[in-house]
Amino acid sequence: MGVRVGVSVGLALLAVGCAVAWAVHATRASAAPARAAATSGVSPPYRFIYNSDSAAGKALANGWNLIDVGSKWSADHLPAGTRGLVWEGDYDNGSCSWQTSEAELRADVTQAVGDPKVFGYFFSDEPNPYACPSAPAQHRARSNLIHSIDPRKPTVIVLDSNGFAGRATPDALAQLHLWRGVADYVGLDPYPCYQGSACDFGWIDKTIHAANLAGLNYWGVVQAFDDSSWRWPTPGELTHMLHQWAASQETGYMTFAWTWAGTGLSSKPDLLAILRQFNSASTPLRCVVPSVIGTTLPRARAAIARANCAVGRVAKRYSSHRRGRVIAQRPRARSRLKTRARVNLVISRGRRR
Repeated sequence: MGVRVGVSVGLALLAVGCAVAWAVHATRASAAPARAAATSGVSPPYRFIYNSDSAAGKALANGWNLIDVGSKWSADHLPAGTRGLVWEGDYDNGSCSWQTSEAELRADVTQAVGDPKVFGYFFSDEPNPYACPSAPAQHRARSNLIHSIDPRKPTVIVLDSNGFAGRATPDALAQLHLWRGVADYVGLDPYPCYQGSACDFGWIDKTIHAANLAGLNYWGVVQAFDDSSWRWPTPGELTHMLHQWAASQETGYMTFAWTWAGTGLSSKPDLLAILRQFNSASTPLRCVVPSVIGTTLPRARAAIARANCAVGRVAKRYSSHRRGRVIAQRPRARSRLKTRARVNLVISRGRRR
């Protein structure tokens, strides 16, 4: 769920059969849990909360710095200390198409270029690659389109991490490698606390382990809501979830939600106090080196800037690769360094004549 639109669930595991074997591997490998609750509870630098545009001031007071907005205008009217993650419409798992046209998307992103109150673009919530095998390629193309217009702002999607064929089924893990490099940040929403049962924290461990294997740059989505399927966590359960994610390789985190299904987080002061305390102890921004091999130098510069890194030395050498393309980088992709760390590049001169 990370829920904006109900997911049409398909059992088409055969559509990506190779992914199933990968998921079995990931599930078995995660028998040794991630370092759950092995942290002092330091939050990541990016802290987003769903359905928060009507209470941006309260969200800020409780430590979130990214607000869920639907337009540049809404982002521009946010309080100081917050920025807007702009919702750009969803992906329809029934028709395998976008709800927002390319023309509308181009217009929205063009207006936001250079706007310091717009953090980035949230353009898909729980796409289903089993119902729509072309979904990862479609999402990569949409992220590339956004970057072609506004290269310095990140793109964000959220994946269904609760199971397509049922509760906590391996298909949720099997899809993860399909989404590597599709967007700058990939949210993962394994909600562990169902109505009438204890929280399955082991499923979060498995999701984290599978995301690490897949090489995703991910944000954990923490459960803080109640509806017909899921229940409010207790203060201890919420603390456990926050610490599980904080011990992972997440580069940001999301909270679902300020309001949902007729209830709101403001009605749960005990949970809000825990989230406020967690948000108050934040880590500094980190440089997570992106993979820029094969891109042009301008695209590499933009991707490196979005990752909170800086371009270092740029050398050129003859090669069999197309002229003007990046053929080497150092440090390697997914290295985690201090913010503004330098990434050195080598650009192809083309073949020696």
